[in-house]
Amino acid sequence: MIGASVAALAVVSAAVVQAHADVGVGPSALTLTVGDGESLDAATNQRTVLLVCSPTVLGAHPQPGPACDELAAGGGDFGQLRDAPMRFCEFLYKPVTVAADGVWNGAAVSYRRTFPNSCMEKNASKYVFAF
Repeated sequence: MIGASVAALAVVSAAVVQAHADVGVGPSALTLTVGDGESLDAATNQRTVLLVCSPTVLGAHPQPGPACDELAAGGGDFGQLRDAPMRFCEFLYKPVTVAADGVWNGAAVSYRRTFPNSCMEKNASKYVFAF
């Protein structure tokens, strides 16, 4: 399933790059994945969506506009994403791993992070990984 998503992203990214070749604006298209587990290789309940933010907002993400806005506010840096206000999370270890692969403003992106539980993961992003 991830292989098909990455292949679809490559096709969309190539089309987006071509569309932007004349205007000098970088494309932004990402395959986002969330899975229950310490790594995506062994994750259960794995979900993957496509999010395109430029040249237009679209994709299988349930809220592509807010997700793109959230990424843009952080300059495309996944470490800058924050849900507000922070919620108190119990000390339960049930890991959740998130990933993003693709391009942001024309630059290659590859991001992976494992959170101790879904509450901590939700504190890190309001829209981007909410699917």
